[in-house]
Amino acid sequence: MEPVEEAGLPQFLFQIGWMTFAVFLLSQAGGWFSKSSSGIISPIWPSAGFALAVALIYGLERAFPAVYLGTLASNLLNGEPVAFLYAGPVGYVLGLVLSWALLTKSVRIDLTFSRVGDFGKFVVLGCLPGPILAGFYGVMVLHLSESLSASQMASGYLGYVQTNAFGTLVFCPFFLFVLRRQDFRPPTTAGRYEMLGYSLALAAFVWVLINGPDLGQSVRFVSIGGVLMLSLLVSIRFGLRTATLFQAMFIFLVPAFAATVPSRLVEMRTVPGGEGFQLSAHGLAFISSLGCLLVAAFRDELSSLRMKFALALSSADLCVWDWSPSGWACHTPSWKEKFGLTGSRMIPEEVLRSLVHPDDRDEFEENFRQLAESEIPQWSQIIRMRDAEGRWAWIQLDAKPVRRTADDEIAAVAGVMRDITGEREAVQNRITAIETEAQLRTLRSQINPHFLFNALNSVRALIGRQDSKAKSMITSLGSLLREVLAGRDAKLQSVEKEIEIVRDYLEVEAIRFGDRLRYKIECPPDLLSQRVPGMLVLTLVENAVKHGVSKLEKGGSIEIVIAHAPDSGALVVFVVNDGPLLTGESDSKTYSGQGLDNTRERILLATEGRGSFEIHEIPGPRVETIVLLPFDERYRPNTKVRRTDIAELAGAGESKDSGS
Repeated sequence: MEPVEEAGLPQFLFQIGWMTFAVFLLSQAGGWFSKSSSGIISPIWPSAGFALAVALIYGLERAFPAVYLGTLASNLLNGEPVAFLYAGPVGYVLGLVLSWALLTKSVRIDLTFSRVGDFGKFVVLGCLPGPILAGFYGVMVLHLSESLSASQMASGYLGYVQTNAFGTLVFCPFFLFVLRRQDFRPPTTAGRYEMLGYSLALAAFVWVLINGPDLGQSVRFVSIGGVLMLSLLVSIRFGLRTATLFQAMFIFLVPAFAATVPSRLVEMRTVPGGEGFQLSAHGLAFISSLGCLLVAAFRDELSSLRMKFALALSSADLCVWDWSPSGWACHTPSWKEKFGLTGSRMIPEEVLRSLVHPDDRDEFEENFRQLAESEIPQWSQIIRMRDAEGRWAWIQLDAKPVRRTADDEIAAVAGVMRDITGEREAVQNRITAIETEAQLRTLRSQINPHFLFNALNSVRALIGRQDSKAKSMITSLGSLLREVLAGRDAKLQSVEKEIEIVRDYLEVEAIRFGDRLRYKIECPPDLLSQRVPGMLVLTLVENAVKHGVSKLEKGGSIEIVIAHAPDSGALVVFVVNDGPLLTGESDSKTYSGQGLDNTRERILLATEGRGSFEIHEIPGPRVETIVLLPFDERYRPNTKVRRTDIAELAGAGESKDSGS
């Protein structure tokens, strides 16, 4: 609730004074309305709604003395019995306090009623419990003072509850909006003229109800139906503020027209059908009024959601779309312009197909078919689409079914699309930077003076004693340098080429280390054409030699296995070397250094997060490095792969010993 500024005693008394006068006038208006409505339109007590409104805005300490004094003055003017004259207003105060306590202490409620839930809480807690309690109190006072019969008490009780509940329902929102200076006018000039037309039609219907007794009962019911339809139209078109104004205007028009013919106030008190009919009419009036106001509150909430939705779309590079049997629809204007989708709201199937890249079209259609036939619960795919300027944009598409038929067939699909072209370009730039850094580091590690010095010293030591080995080492060193320099700009290269480079490197190192270095390389023939990031395996093997075998006095072995992953959805690069992780290191980051950190990031970026990189110590002690890479679909093996455990990979295949 909104806080109220503190006021001095004069202002406090002034506020109680004008509230008291307002309660008095509204109580008198309720009496005039009750006399002039003939029982066809439900009597209403506007002061009940006004009392709750001022209590919510100005506080209970101002509202309840005003309610008591205003009701007392009205009872005095109407000549109520002495017992009810002073005790009756207490019931109104009790109802007010209960409604105020429920609305302010038990729930949080937005008094602008921007959500249907807030208006529903107001009806349940503000309109019903207070009148029910006050009605029971009032009937008991009348019974004790006049000894009313049971039927009179029941009828009076229902009438009291209905009168005050209806008054709270219509006039509490009305006065909340008035006292907060809310604008009741429709937002457009055309809407204001439309509202004027509805108001004139309302005046005509009320005039028939009050001033046309000879037109027949059916005409009166038609007029009541006309009033209801007008109220519903106003609720749908203009929302809760204008709808409450319209209903309040309808209520005040009844005694206003009746006052022009004073005799009607005596003649029109009942209708054929007796009290039961009047109670039914009262209940129908309450329910129909509540329905119209709920529709108005729902309309306001829907308008608010639409505005928030439009703002969200305008502030995010996101396209909202849906599909139904009538076609595809795009709800984001900026995306319609982006892809040149002008004209009608629905997008024909052939137009959408023409926007999808030919290489992605088959997968696009297959995923949509699987979603439509409930084979997959949701659809997520990256596709390329041609924009209005003929460029291919990378689009992330996500969709779910939102409606099904009685036969469980998909009747509608809703989805979003996001342009990830910029993100992919940023990722590709990052990959390029990492690859460049990795290649430079590889070049430095392979052709740096220390490496060449060791290799050339080994060649010199072999010349004259083991000329064949010296020639072999010179051949391998030359081949290694040629391959590294020739392939330094390649982002991807075949597994076969990668193995050749690794073998040349190991041949040089094996001659230098002698019996201290042993190695074997394994790879199924159907994986030789697969593409992997260039120099990836060489970086892993170099790391194994530098941090593993070279640190051991007696040397050790290195095993390189490239094979199918157990689920056949990827290939695995498996490098194992003798030697422990460095002392005091608890994770792979310190052991691997910047080179393998770059390798790890390079794998994640190159595979869009689908690859993985692990390095850790196993019994032996040995260090194992495992890299999982998704298949390049262009070179995917056609052969079926038997499921096997990764741990078995190191024991399969042929081996090559450095001494052979």
